[in-house]
Amino acid sequence: MSHRIFEMSNRIDAVDPMVLTLREEVEADLADDTRFRFEICITEILANLVNHAQTKISDAAIKISLSVKPGSASIEIFDPIGAKPFDIREYATDLSQVDAMAEGGRGLGLIMECADEVKYSRSGDRNSLRLEFWDESQTETSELP
Repeated sequence: MSHRIFEMSNRIDAVDPMVLTLREEVEADLADDTRFRFEICITEILANLVNHAQTKISDAAIKISLSVKPGSASIEIFDPIGAKPFDIREYATDLSQVDAMAEGGRGLGLIMECADEVKYSRSGDRNSLRLEFWDESQTETSELP
């Protein structure tokens, strides 16, 4: 199993390079469909953080912790220091309730739909969103430390 820590600038132009880096980290260990779900979630989360997380420290970094083993990945994303608490599980819209012609409103629902497990917590001055992804061949009893 591998475990890595990353930091991303709180800027929209940092999102795509970080998504590519994280995708490379899981490429050898996740099946194509799981990697696709992983990438959708990470893109949505990081873009939402940069665009919507309100913090008094504009250059505060986003911290990312990634653990990967064959068939599964666990990623924990820490908001910039000072961001207000925001548990996506409380705000995600069921995708069947989103107007097909709407320009937005799908991101949080996509995260909830694509991740196998979603956990939110607050520790000190940081919010944390932990997502788990498992290949179909893995069971929900597979746990990453």
